[in-house]
Amino acid sequence: MSKISILDCTLRDGAYINNGIFGDNTIKGIIENLQNANIEMIEVGWLKDDKRIDGSVYYNKVRDIEPFLPVNKSSTYLVMIKYGMFNIDNLADYDGKSVDAIRLVFSKDNFEDALEYSKLIKKKGYKLFLQTANTQSYSDTQLIALSKKCNEVMPEAISIVDTCGSMYHKDLQRIFNLLNKNLNKDIKLGFHSHNNLQLSFALSVEFVSLGLSAGRDIITDSSLCGMGRGAGDTCTELITNYLNLKYNRNYDLDLILDTIDVYMKDIMQNYKWGYDAFIGIAGQLHCHVNNVMYLREKHNISCKDLKAVLSSVPKDERKSCNFDAMENAYTTYVNEKF
Repeated sequence: MSKISILDCTLRDGAYINNGIFGDNTIKGIIENLQNANIEMIEVGWLKDDKRIDGSVYYNKVRDIEPFLPVNKSSTYLVMIKYGMFNIDNLADYDGKSVDAIRLVFSKDNFEDALEYSKLIKKKGYKLFLQTANTQSYSDTQLIALSKKCNEVMPEAISIVDTCGSMYHKDLQRIFNLLNKNLNKDIKLGFHSHNNLQLSFALSVEFVSLGLSAGRDIITDSSLCGMGRGAGDTCTELITNYLNLKYNRNYDLDLILDTIDVYMKDIMQNYKWGYDAFIGIAGQLHCHVNNVMYLREKHNISCKDLKAVLSSVPKDERKSCNFDAMENAYTTYVNEKF
C-alpha cells in the first residue's frame, strides 16, 4: 500500500498573508505542536537573499531556522526556495541540525534551469522537493518532458500545484495520471491546492484516492485553518480528520485544534484569507490571485467589471503576476465603457 503523508505549510504559505511575521514564540509553538500531532512533514518558511527580520519566517541562512526546531526531530522539516531568489552559494552543507529538505518552486518557463539548480541542492546533502508552479498550464507533452528531467535529478518528491485555484477533478486526474505514468516510481507525488473554487479539500481527497489506486507514495499539502494566499489551502484540521476516519491514521486532532486556539486565533482576527466572489472569479478565469488583488486595491473594481477586465487579458498573461497587463486592460475597458 502506498504511503500518505501530510505536509503542513502554515508557516510558509501563510507568510503571504502576514508578510512572514508570526513571532518567534508562534513559530516555535506551531512547529512543536505539529510534530507532536504526528504531522510527517513541516514547512517552516522561505530561504531568501533578503536580510533576516526577527519573528519572521523569511530566512537567509539555514542556521537561522535551527533554534525553532525540536531537539529530537521526528518530522521532516523543509524550507522553500523560489528559483532565482536565493544564491545557492549561501546554502550551508547539510549537518542535520536545521532543516532536512529544500523545496524548490519554479515556473514552466524556467523548469530546465531550475532542475539544474536543484542538483546543487542535492550536492549540499539536503533532500530535494520540487514544486511546479501552475502545473495546470503544462501541456501533456510538457508534463512528460518534466517527468524525464525529474527522473534524471531524482528528487524525493515533486508536487502538483493549483496556483490559480482553477482545477476541477478531471484536471487533477489528467496531470496525476501523466506524471504517475512517466515518473520514476521512487519519486513521491505531492499536491498543493488553492481554494478559489471551494474545491481544495475535495481535490485533496481525490488526490489521496488517485495515489492509493496507483500505488504511488503521495504528499498532501495543508495549512492550519487553510492559511494561505487568496482563498487559502486545504485545512490541516480537515484532511487529518478525514485520514483518521477513512484510513485509520493517528494524527492528534485535539492537539491540532489546541494549536489553532492558542496560535491562530489572533492571526485570524488581524488578517484575512478565504473565499469571496472576487477570488472565485480568479479561479474561474485561471488568473493569478495577485492580479485580482491589484485591481481591487487600486481601482475598487466591482465583481462584474473584474470579470470583464480579466476576460480581455490573454490567458497566459492572467496566470502570472502581470500588473502592467492588468492596468492596460482596465484602462481600455473603462475607456470603452464610458
